[in-house]
Amino acid sequence: MLEIEKIVSPAMDVNTYVVWQQENKEAIVIDPSFEQEKLDACLQTENLQCTAILLTHGHFDHIAGVASLMQSTGAQVAIHTLDAQMLYDREKNLCSEFNLKITPCSADIELKQSIYHFAGMEVKVLHTPGHTPGSVCYFIGNAMFSGDTLLNLGIGRTDLPGGSWAQMRQTLTKIKLIKGEYAIYPGHGHSTSLTYEIDNNPYLGDDKWSLY
Repeated sequence: MLEIEKIVSPAMDVNTYVVWQQENKEAIVIDPSFEQEKLDACLQTENLQCTAILLTHGHFDHIAGVASLMQSTGAQVAIHTLDAQMLYDREKNLCSEFNLKITPCSADIELKQSIYHFAGMEVKVLHTPGHTPGSVCYFIGNAMFSGDTLLNLGIGRTDLPGGSWAQMRQTLTKIKLIKGEYAIYPGHGHSTSLTYEIDNNPYLGDDKWSLY
């Protein structure tokens, strides 16, 4: 059975997820942000060993805790190849724009759209550019970790450096074609479901396109 713990970084309302199976004490951490102590406490309380750090994209608020977690656990860091440079490029990850400092690091695995295995779990990677060139959604069991691609009744911004409304529009069309039901765990805000978003998210409705 899949277990998911959400840790919120209040500074920018960023969601970090710890994902594991009940029968396995290896865990995946998705988008470690600013709340390192809460993340460490979760891993310790559940007696988990983080063996993989998966990143939905490379903006600073989603990678702020990567270097620290990697150092303390030895976990592999995985990010789409098109966002890999953002792990150490302050301009690309927007640190310079917000006058922030995070510890740079490098990816162990540069992902493409494919199926991988981390912490004993099958992870399907869907490339969903638009918010950033290398944005991805992760599918683990019936859970979809959508980063800043798809939010509850919204989407991630496309007006930041590297963003593209044209690519986001193609991504949203791709998302509408996904078969089956998934619980959606976004990079910010409340969890939702694929069916709910397709039925209610204005960016997934045909009428939205007339505004652009």
